Amino acid sequence: MIFFTFEFLAFFTFVLALNWMLKPWPLLWRLFLLAASYYFYSVWDLRLLAILVGLSFLNYWVGRGIYSSTGRARDLITGTGIILNLSVLGFFKYYDFFRSSAETVLGKLGFVVNLPLFEVIMAVGFSFYSFKMISFLIDCRRGKMEEYPSLLDLSLYVAFFSQLLSGPIARAREFLPQLKNGGAKKIEDMYLYVTLIAASLFKKLLVVNYLTVNITDDVFMVPQNHGSLVILLAILAYALVIYFDFSSYSDMAIGFAGLLGFKSPINFDSPYSSLSIKDFWRRWHITLSDWVRDYIYIPLGGNRKGKIRQYFNLILAMTLMGFWHGAAAHYVFWGFLQGLALTFVAVFSAIKNSISAKIGMVTGCLARVGTFFSWLATFVFVCFSWIFFRAGSVQDGFAMIDQLFSFKRLDETFKLYVLFAIIVGFIFLIFEKRLIRIFSSFQERLPLAVWFVIVAVAVTLLFRAGSDTLPSFIYFSF
Repeated sequence: MIFFTFEFLAFFTFVLALNWMLKPWPLLWRLFLLAASYYFYSVWDLRLLAILVGLSFLNYWVGRGIYSSTGRARDLITGTGIILNLSVLGFFKYYDFFRSSAETVLGKLGFVVNLPLFEVIMAVGFSFYSFKMISFLIDCRRGKMEEYPSLLDLSLYVAFFSQLLSGPIARAREFLPQLKNGGAKKIEDMYLYVTLIAASLFKKLLVVNYLTVNITDDVFMVPQNHGSLVILLAILAYALVIYFDFSSYSDMAIGFAGLLGFKSPINFDSPYSSLSIKDFWRRWHITLSDWVRDYIYIPLGGNRKGKIRQYFNLILAMTLMGFWHGAAAHYVFWGFLQGLALTFVAVFSAIKNSISAKIGMVTGCLARVGTFFSWLATFVFVCFSWIFFRAGSVQDGFAMIDQLFSFKRLDETFKLYVLFAIIVGFIFLIFEKRLIRIFSSFQERLPLAVWFVIVAVAVTLLFRAGSDTLPSFIYFSF
């Protein structure tokens, strides 16, 4: 069951009604939300639900041990809990990668080994709820939990269906207080949440699906069959596809959670308007970026142990982020590129600040020109790094870049509708926040009955205009 289906809308309508009906009975309300979340996940696979429930129990007791212990015992329990979570994640997500890698290395050393080949199920959203559990344990260790939650509340935090599959990665200390005394008593910003859901339908059902089917899949699969112009269009199209695909899921998760009375952290904030790669990672998948900063980069030493160590920490943290996205060299290389870019920005900023201190700040026209080129350089780098994220291998990524700069077949024909969709996508991207505000404000002025009819018609038209087959969300793979 995924968000962009009538099946989910029927499920959510039922949950929404009972959610507000059960508010006077907080215990019953929380039990119902947990049952609904478990049902939502069981639709994928009952085995996945069993894993989720088992890990919730495990982390509850590990966290309880951390919360009630001190000194070395607390550190030992925390470390054990993190290792257990990473071990389970590593087995289900990376077993085949480690198995094949070990066989290759041992083969080169002269040992022919056939390690056990298990039919490992890939749990959708496994990485996201693993991150939620690890952050919960570390926050218990750091003393950031005001009080230790009940098993019911922790289980609901882990399994809450709106955020389960692809985030946002809410922290326990943000989510758990919203369960107290039956949670919110009314829907705040209802029109904003509805607008986020409608905008997400537009982004996923129309822009993402059309560009995926009509250009990105074909060009990235066989770039040698296309000329430079079409490859350039495919790169721009994929920049839209990955942003709209993931931001549409995140915004729908925020919207559905909001209609149930829960506030969720923002996950995207106009990332393609960033003026540096550091700024980009403050705006792109914000909850993951913050997680990597708080639980990998800072524990490694952050910027507290000298410049060289800071640069090493940046590269290592981003490389690990790349590996988290997938057990393949092209994901690791993509993460490594992000770390190199962040290091370059850190070095460049230090040099720039030093020069500015001596000659003063540049203002006026030159400052605006500098701002434009900062944006352009960041956007170009991000788009080119997406090539390695999307390509099947590092070699395929370089092959696509080589084909792009071969300047062959510049007269190649392509569907004008593709160019139109790309232009529409970028126009929407530029004005996205403003359009959401306008439509939210417009809805507030409508009589409730008229508003309901308009929303129902708009949603139906978006579903009708969309493709018959719905490509899976990109981040379901992670």
